[in-house]
Parts: sequence; C-alpha cells; structure tokens
Amino acid sequence: MKGIITSNDGSLFALVRAIVEKKKLAINDFTKYTKEIDYAKIGDNYYTDRPPGLAFAAVVFHYLRLPVTLVSWLSGIFSCVLVYLIAEMLVNSPSISFVTALIFAFSTLNWRYSVVFFIHSLSTFLILAAVYCLLIGLSPVFAGIIIGLAAMVEYTNVMYLGGIVLSKLILGDFWSTPYLVIGFVIGIAPLFLYNKICFGSPFTTSYKHSAFFKWSNSPFTTFVTPIFSGITGLLFSIKNGGIFVISPVLIFGVIGFYYLPLEFLVMFALLCLPLFLLISKHKTWWGGDARDHRYIASMLPYLAIPLALSIKNLVYLRPVIFLLAVFSLLMVMAKTAAFTVSMKDIEKIGAAPAVKKWNLFSFLRLKYARQLSKLLLKGVFVRKSAFSSEASSSKGFLMEK
Repeated sequence: MKGIITSNDGSLFALVRAIVEKKKLAINDFTKYTKEIDYAKIGDNYYTDRPPGLAFAAVVFHYLRLPVTLVSWLSGIFSCVLVYLIAEMLVNSPSISFVTALIFAFSTLNWRYSVVFFIHSLSTFLILAAVYCLLIGLSPVFAGIIIGLAAMVEYTNVMYLGGIVLSKLILGDFWSTPYLVIGFVIGIAPLFLYNKICFGSPFTTSYKHSAFFKWSNSPFTTFVTPIFSGITGLLFSIKNGGIFVISPVLIFGVIGFYYLPLEFLVMFALLCLPLFLLISKHKTWWGGDARDHRYIASMLPYLAIPLALSIKNLVYLRPVIFLLAVFSLLMVMAKTAAFTVSMKDIEKIGAAPAVKKWNLFSFLRLKYARQLSKLLLKGVFVRKSAFSSEASSSKGFLMEK
C-alpha cells in the first residue's frame, strides 16, 4: 500500500485529519495536502472538493493510527470475493469463478486503485455489494441504502440507481422501485447533511465551489466532450488508457454477455451503459493525470464476471484468454507503478528519451530489463508518500498532463 501520493487523495486525507484531530469539516489546518489544487472554498473556509464518503469511512482507521489506505485495500479484496460469488452463481464452477476473480483482482484497475487512497475501490465494492444483495433476494431497501452510501463516495454512482430501477421495470418487477428509492434516500442522507453544513444547501456538492477546477462548478461545463470521442477513448485510447488497452482480457467479458441469463444480461447492461455514456461526455474522461478509465472503474466487475462464462463455454480459446490476462496484468502493473516511479527514476537508467517520446519499443529494450524490473517492483509494492522530498518534486512518469 502506498502513502498519500497526489492532491486528489491528499484532499480526502485532509478531511480525515480535520475530523479526527480538529472535530471539524473544514480543512483549513491541512490544506497542504491539497497542494493548492483539490479544494473547495467558501469565504475563509477550505473544504475538500472530493465526495466525502471515503474520508468518512477512513476516520476510524486514522483514529486507530492505521493507514487510511486500508479502506481501499480491504474494499479491493471484498470486491474480488463478490466477483467470485456472483460468477459462481453463473457457472457453478469454483475453479472458473476463482480464475475470474483473480483476473479481476490483478488484470483490471482494481489493483491500481486498491493500493491508493482514491475513491474508486470503495465505490466499486459498495455497488457490487448492492448488486449482490439484490441477486440473493435481500430487501431492495438494503440495496438502496448501499447505493446511497456509494453516491456519497462517488457522486456519479447515482447512475446505478437509475440502471437498477430500469432493469427491474424491464423485467416486470414493479414493486422494488419504491423500496430502492426509500433505501437510497436513507443512505445518501449523511451527504445531504454534510452539504448543508459546508455549502449551505443539501443539494450543493463540493464541485460547485471547486477553486482550481472551475469547469467542474457546473454539469454544463463538465460534460462537454463529443460523445463519440469519449466512447472511443474510453474503449481504445492508448495514451489515455482505454479499457481494452489496459485490460484487453475484458474483451472476453463482453463476449460473455452472449451467455448471460436474461436477468443478468439486462441488469449488467443497464449497470454499465448509463455511467459509461455519462463519463464519455466528461471533460476529462481519461481521469486527469491518471490517464486511465478510473471514472468508470466501478462498472468493471460487470465486464469481468461474464468472463467466467467465456472461460466455461469457449474452451478452445482459453489459451488466448490466459495470454490476454497476463498482458493485462503487465499493463496494470505498469500503471500501478506509475503512481510512485518518477521521471528521476527513469533518468537514472538512461531511458528518459524513450519515455518522453512514448517510444515503447525503445523503452522496453533488453538493456533496461533489470532496472525496469526493479522500478516496477518499487512502484507496485513500496510505500512512498508524495510529500517526501523526491515525490513532491516530480510526478509519476506516466502521470504527466
């Protein structure tokens, strides 16, 4: 697990410290963690400009002097467990379900965002938990509450409520909708209270008062990308980490939709499409400096789970699935390392010109193999804070603007 590495997670960590150490929601005493970028301001008070849910979940960990990144780490693990359980419902094969969960764990962005204090790991787990509750027949109220909590972690998770409600209506379940909505209102109520205290209205979010990213103050300046450009980018962009570039193994997850039972097909499709189309309109659909598809990370389980059906039914293509899973693993490993491997590290092994020109084949020459292996291991497994002297002076080599 890594430390606080950017202004993004730094802004949330500032809120954690403010709550635990100052008993306040304003982060005035901890603005250094925002690097004067990720903050909202009203009058003389500073607030995180991130959704507050992850910070709320991390309060108890910080109070107990445990790393706040444990929230992401545990969420990533529990998400893998839920992927296994849902896949097992479909294929009734523990071995295939385990392989599917393993691929989701390490060959998708699940790994990258389970080791840092970003919102995506917890967001993914909560939505998965809500879906699992519905699939095993628990009251829709419970699922609604969990989705409400998830919307407090990542505002766009409200799209999942719409997707699930629509899927229920299509499948003829008209009675679940009011219970889902009631549960959602209960779950999201703490966010309304937080917004009222900090921003004066239950329906005014932190983005409205973001001081640095002015374009995020309104949906009309946030969702401005031509939709076709966003769709192709989210799927296939090489520089900006499209789904099938970082995790090409998920192609077989899409193929697996063909084998899904109707209930799962409708639900999974409507879990994916609304959020995917919304984010394809986002001004920074590539996730800013992260340059990946992190804004839709919470929908990746619904591309990974059908992979189990492809593994089960396309026996002759299992070697291809395996090779794509390994390639995806290497891509995710490199992206994960990018959080902490800096350009200074690259310059030390003489590979900076290749990286700056995005000359991948030159960069991966055999003479760099040993040094690159060390850098990847350092980036993936070594805990390193962005507020150390080295990290604060340079960004990860794959995280430039």
